[in-house]
Amino acid sequence: MDINKIYQGNSLQLLKDMPDNSVDLVITSPPYADLKTYIDFKGILADDYVEWFLPFCNEICRVIKPTGSFILNINDKVEDRFRHPYVFDLISELHKRTELKLFERLFWNKMKGLPNRYRFGDRVEYLFWFAKDKKFYFNIDEMRTEYSEKSIKRMKKPLKKRFARDGECDEYKDWAPNPKGALPTTLVNISSESKKIADSHVAVYPTELVKYFINGSTKPGDIVLDPFMGTGTTAIAAKELGRNYIGFELQPDYIKVAEKRINEYVENIQ
Repeated sequence: MDINKIYQGNSLQLLKDMPDNSVDLVITSPPYADLKTYIDFKGILADDYVEWFLPFCNEICRVIKPTGSFILNINDKVEDRFRHPYVFDLISELHKRTELKLFERLFWNKMKGLPNRYRFGDRVEYLFWFAKDKKFYFNIDEMRTEYSEKSIKRMKKPLKKRFARDGECDEYKDWAPNPKGALPTTLVNISSESKKIADSHVAVYPTELVKYFINGSTKPGDIVLDPFMGTGTTAIAAKELGRNYIGFELQPDYIKVAEKRINEYVENIQ
């Protein structure tokens, strides 16, 4: 399968056509449970979602390298006033029925959202990071964030040394900010897209979110796969960071938009 190309078709079948251990990162945001309509794809009922998505996970596990990762952006939904637990069911069954292991669960703070007078304001989505081997690649320094003002002020004062068994002492050491920033937390603060890339595409996750995880889980020249490529966000992020991409997308109209975006990016950097 050629790199730097988006293939049109059923992504599950296209995954089955890929060789074992051939991809460094799979990162995707699949259609959420029956909340979205993507042209002629009407969505999957929440009660059916686990059995629909698990076959994809088995194939993803097969195609990622032992050093690779699978990062899943997904969100739950409210049904008849209560939150449906299909996301939690999916993660539990994925753990039981595939060889993927959950490295971390993170929360994407989209920084904005519509208010709801009857519920808590919902501004987060889930990000689950899976790997199939302990030797998966993870560069935490590439995921550092800006220091808060409080942290910067605190660093101006010497840090008192502490000893676990002997108690405190009167020794102090200087400490300084890491040039790449503060260590990341499980809350990922990246604003969601403020406009639609395409009128027909109802959910476009931001390029910066994809770049954040590509930076931390791959090296230049690695292959990034998105089985639900949509309008090409993952491809753009991969190109910007010197990675290769492979995309699968069912809708030809989305592929046209994605290829237009990719071509425009290439033209702008030449």
